[in-house]
Amino acid sequence: MIYVLRSKNKLQGLFTAGTLSISLIILTVLVGGCANRQLETYQELRSTEVQPPTYYYTEIEKKSANTENEPTVEPDPFLSEIEDKVLKYQKQWQARLESETPIPNLFYDLSTDTMEAYRQLAALSEEAKTRLTQPIVLELLIALGYEWNPGLKSAREKIRAVLEQYPQAAYLENVLRQYNAFTKQLDTKVGPMRHKEMMAMKFPFPDTLALKGQIITEDVLIAEKEFEIALRNLVTEIKLAYYDYLFVVEAARINEENQKLLQQMIAIAQTKFRVGQGKYSNVIMAQVELSKLAEVIITLDQQRETIIARLNTLLNVSTDLPLGAPVLIEEERVTLTLSDLYALAVEKRQEIQKQKLAINKMRLMVEMAKQMTYPDPTLGASYFENRAMADLKHTQKMPMTFSTRRTLNPANAAWFGHRNSYIHEMDVKIEAMARKIEELESNLRFVVKKHHFGMETANRSIRLYRQTLLPQARQALDAANTAYQAAQIDFLSFLDAQRTLLKLKIEEQRVLRDYHQHLAQLEQAVGVILPKQPLTQE
Repeated sequence: MIYVLRSKNKLQGLFTAGTLSISLIILTVLVGGCANRQLETYQELRSTEVQPPTYYYTEIEKKSANTENEPTVEPDPFLSEIEDKVLKYQKQWQARLESETPIPNLFYDLSTDTMEAYRQLAALSEEAKTRLTQPIVLELLIALGYEWNPGLKSAREKIRAVLEQYPQAAYLENVLRQYNAFTKQLDTKVGPMRHKEMMAMKFPFPDTLALKGQIITEDVLIAEKEFEIALRNLVTEIKLAYYDYLFVVEAARINEENQKLLQQMIAIAQTKFRVGQGKYSNVIMAQVELSKLAEVIITLDQQRETIIARLNTLLNVSTDLPLGAPVLIEEERVTLTLSDLYALAVEKRQEIQKQKLAINKMRLMVEMAKQMTYPDPTLGASYFENRAMADLKHTQKMPMTFSTRRTLNPANAAWFGHRNSYIHEMDVKIEAMARKIEELESNLRFVVKKHHFGMETANRSIRLYRQTLLPQARQALDAANTAYQAAQIDFLSFLDAQRTLLKLKIEEQRVLRDYHQHLAQLEQAVGVILPKQPLTQE
């Protein structure tokens, strides 16, 4: 009996294992067939056009056909006129920005024939770089900086970005003025909820769109002032570097002239030493002085390379690009008095103008906030079938409910305290910005006074060197040279006269550089190029 049961269990186990193996084989065949069928179906879908389902013909096409008979919304002529004006501002600004003539009222006049020629040269990069290796003038550097400087390009592109706000404001109002339809879920509180379509139309206030256009215009004006500030600072930096370049080149030239003079005096001292009329110490002293001049020239050459790298950075070219020698500029002096400069700076300074534009923008925003305190008028209509109660009472179908909505009376609109607080906040900010203008004007007067004083001090020094000190030093050196060759004075007295003249020449160039730099910074502070006359004219 036990043997029979064991045999039966073995047979059942074998039968179960065999069934499982057959099932796995069948499953593998089915999966492979399905995969092949899916692949064939996919290839068929790619080669044949998919037919829309029946629902498309019963619902979608029916609604599309009905929309053809729906009444169209005629645009409001008044709103369309405002939109045209808003977009007209963008076209005007875009034309000014893309025209060959720069934005008017810039810090530096770029419309002269010379500047136009240099700006056209800037379009030819390799030719312009070749031109920079020749003797350069200040106007060339300013024109190339205007075209190549990345900071100036960034400020110019910011104006383009702000211009794109015009169509956004106009088209948004145009979209809001159209009909909108959406599925509204109606909760009847009892029974299943029904879904029916609702349509509504919003009528934006024309004043809001007009204010948005004015706000964008203020943004464009602010971006333009930022561009003017960037150009003003760039021109000033180029001028300061150019005046440093002039100084080191002239200082090196003066030292080289004195180096040649000392070499001649060393030859004379050596000749006198050979014939027994001079001392060997005179030769040694002259050689020491010559070595000092050589060290000064090396230092000036290193300073020149640093200034060239600074100019190249402002032009956005390689710092190793060699620059030609700078051409001397005409020496001029400002004709305006200090009180006139104060008044002109308060009127023309770009930061003050930008602050005033920001205040105007804030005031427009406050006005728009007051307009938007009340909601825009909206007309809407909807209907739904209230079948919930009918299904509940097993009675006849309830009649269709039709409801309308309108918000035409702003007096009935709710007043929210946070909106009123926002308007008060803007009023306080406007007052704070007005105080900021007072601070800017006070600091500006100090800067104008500082550079005007520095310019006048340098001007007096220039006259002192040219009219008194340098002529006397030249006469003293000539007299010492003659007396030394006649053995009336020693070599040390001649070296003192030579050192004095060298120092006075270098100081003259230094104060001349300081004068030009103070003048450039004074024009930067005022915000315009000042009227001038030749420096020697009194």
